[in-house]
Amino acid sequence: MAVIPTLRDDPSKTIESLIAQTIPIQRILVAVGSKNLYNFLTSHSVEWNHPQIQFIYVKPSSDICVGKRIAKALNVVLRSVNLEEFDYLLRVDADTVLPDHFVEENLKLNAHIVGSAGFALLIKVKPFLHLSRGRFQEVCAEDSYLLYSFMQNGCSAKPWKVMPKLLRESGKPYSWKYFYVRGVEMYKIGYEPLHVIGSLKNDSRNVFSALAYLCTLMSRSQRYPFSKWVFRKQLEKLTKLLKL
Repeated sequence: MAVIPTLRDDPSKTIESLIAQTIPIQRILVAVGSKNLYNFLTSHSVEWNHPQIQFIYVKPSSDICVGKRIAKALNVVLRSVNLEEFDYLLRVDADTVLPDHFVEENLKLNAHIVGSAGFALLIKVKPFLHLSRGRFQEVCAEDSYLLYSFMQNGCSAKPWKVMPKLLRESGKPYSWKYFYVRGVEMYKIGYEPLHVIGSLKNDSRNVFSALAYLCTLMSRSQRYPFSKWVFRKQLEKLTKLLKL
């Protein structure tokens, strides 16, 4: 089963890439956060030759961060299905296109979760039900929360064998507020400071992330349950690099 959250992006190309998979997707659910987009999609749904595609309008909560809005929308949609009927859940963003062999090749990894970012995560349903009760944590970094929660509990997590294609440059449409929120989440997840400072070389706007990380650190905000595990793992990697 696949689920696509979209606040304003037209998911047509994403849907087409799901239908074209070499392993058929049994059901496609689309959580739509725009009434106009919802009306457009439902009126054009006959164009997709798929018996189990459904569009569900989820009224957006504009007063919370994008990640929380997406997680809330995903959870609304997932309540409409019995997840126990499926082996895998594919969570894919509406600005992402998957190669036609994406599912087939990534299933061969036999991992509990495949992917390193939320725009395309292939999730085994059984641990998702066991560890997360079949729902996404409604936080600003719901994808990272799920990934690290799986890893801390001994689940196998592997990067994509076949990469998804992101139709936009990561972070491009977002303002400084997006990067500030990301810095807060990096602290809550358990990232060590050097990891945050190192992100500055990738995008100058990450200075807002570094500032947010520092402010959140000074305020001693509560971290996520797996934060100590993440911090320790990052220190281990850093120590190995220093020894080289």
